[in-house]
Amino acid sequence: KQWYQRRVRASLPSADLDGISGNIFVPGSDNNDNTLDEPVSTTLMRDLRAVGSKFYHVLIPRDGSLLLQDWDLWGPLLLCTLLAILLQGHGGDSDNDGGPQFAQVFVIIWVGAAVVTINSKLLDGKLSFFQSICVLGYCVLPL
Repeated sequence: KQWYQRRVRASLPSADLDGISGNIFVPGSDNNDNTLDEPVSTTLMRDLRAVGSKFYHVLIPRDGSLLLQDWDLWGPLLLCTLLAILLQGHGGDSDNDGGPQFAQVFVIIWVGAAVVTINSKLLDGKLSFFQSICVLGYCVLPL
C-alpha cells in the first residue's frame, strides 16, 4: 500500500491519499464468491462436483438452462484426453508410440467444436463462444 501511495504522490503531488482504503466491488456480483483464500482441495472438489453434475445432465437430460451460465472446460478436457488415450491404438509397431493418433483426436475434437461454435455465432446464436465449446465438449461423453 505504501509503494502505491508513493507512486501516486509522485504523479499527483497534491493528492490526499491518507484516507484511501476499501474493497473492490463489482455491481451485480456476489461478494461471497471469493475463492482466492480457499484451500486447493476445496477448489478441486467444487470443480469435480460441478463436472460430475454436468456429466449427469448429459446422461440424463432435464431442464438445465442454468448450467449454460456456469460453463467450464475441465469436463471437455478430461473427456477429450480420455477418448484420445482410449483411441490411441497399441499396435505391434515399436516405431509408432501412438502420439499422432492422440494429437489427431485432440485436434479433431477441439477444432471441430470451434468450427461449429463459430458457425453458430455467425448464424446469430445466443450462446457465448465458451458456452458452446463447453456444451459440445460434454456431448462427447456418450461416445
